[in-house]
Amino acid sequence: MMAHLPSIALKLSHLQALVLFALVIAIAFGFLGRRQPIERLKYILWTLLLFLLIGVGIGWAMYPFSH
Repeated sequence: MMAHLPSIALKLSHLQALVLFALVIAIAFGFLGRRQPIERLKYILWTLLLFLLIGVGIGWAMYPFSH
């Protein structure tokens, strides 16, 4: 008989999921694309900002179709 492990559920809003996704992908892009630490950090921040702006922009553009 197997013991039941408690399930771990992570409940995120759409905005929280967007921020988490953008952060993980921006960090991955930064480490894959740049060599110098300061250049890497700038690239991570720039990529994060662009992901968030584009994601919010797409959500804003889709909003009228949801009502």
